[in-house]
Amino acid sequence: MPGTASIRCGDDLRGRVPGEYFCLADPVCQGPVHGEFPAEYVSRRAGFVAAHYGGGVAAVRARLAAEYEALRGLAGFDRILLWFEHDLWDQAVLIRLLSLLADWPALAGRIFLMPADGVRPFPLLPQEELEALMPEPLPWSAVEAGAEAWRAFADPDPTALDRLTRRALPLPHLARAMRRHLQDLPWVTDGLGLTERMVMQGVAEGVRTEAALLARIREADTVFHVTDLILRDLLARLSTGTRRLISRDPPYAVTPRGAAILAGEARYVSAPRFHAGVIVGPGGGWWWSPRAAGVTDLPPGRGAMGLPF
Repeated sequence: MPGTASIRCGDDLRGRVPGEYFCLADPVCQGPVHGEFPAEYVSRRAGFVAAHYGGGVAAVRARLAAEYEALRGLAGFDRILLWFEHDLWDQAVLIRLLSLLADWPALAGRIFLMPADGVRPFPLLPQEELEALMPEPLPWSAVEAGAEAWRAFADPDPTALDRLTRRALPLPHLARAMRRHLQDLPWVTDGLGLTERMVMQGVAEGVRTEAALLARIREADTVFHVTDLILRDLLARLSTGTRRLISRDPPYAVTPRGAAILAGEARYVSAPRFHAGVIVGPGGGWWWSPRAAGVTDLPPGRGAMGLPF
């Protein structure tokens, strides 16, 4: 049996970590995550990734299919190292991976989680510090907890995921990351998700370029490591149509409608889209309540006692 396999949600540690390198770069923190696995799921994910981040659908489908198929080779390794950090991107891919590994109980005792300090990404660590990290055995109960979290993440009803974030979990960074994911549901206060609001507030305060917005958001939010492609897609969402909230092109500026929403005088209603398993937009029925610090299916503007949120 070969020695070590290292799994990472990207290529940024290739050549720096031990063993055979497995990349699983499916950005599941964005877009739909339903469909029978693997064929229907991979096809749906490829369509989303190609449409929102570029690339041909066939090429993206082939890449994702190859990455998932390669995971079958993990059965041949006696030590499997999981290189996933604290942020939402990594934690979402981690539970996608664990949901698959949970079907292979023969891997019990061979899976190890690399310790993330909750602040620095692995690629920023000096090589000697990276090599000094001690793998932590991942008990099978933690693999099953990851699979449970994935089911809740993919569910069209987000209440199970909300409850999960309030429990003690064997995966140290998962609850915080999943709570950040839920905070990107439309808020009952104005209809904006947290990341959308951060972009809008940045533009309103004079941030005019994509690069400056990216730097501002990354500095303000260490739990959701927004990428340039995610930000570009979000900017397109907010600047499309006659009811756009920001100008179509840089230098970005808030439109009168965007200013009204930030002032609490209007509500934003997104075009229909999937936020993992949840439908967002005119047909959606789930929101984030900042007062309750949780999800709600009550109509925006009304609380459980008939009072405004």
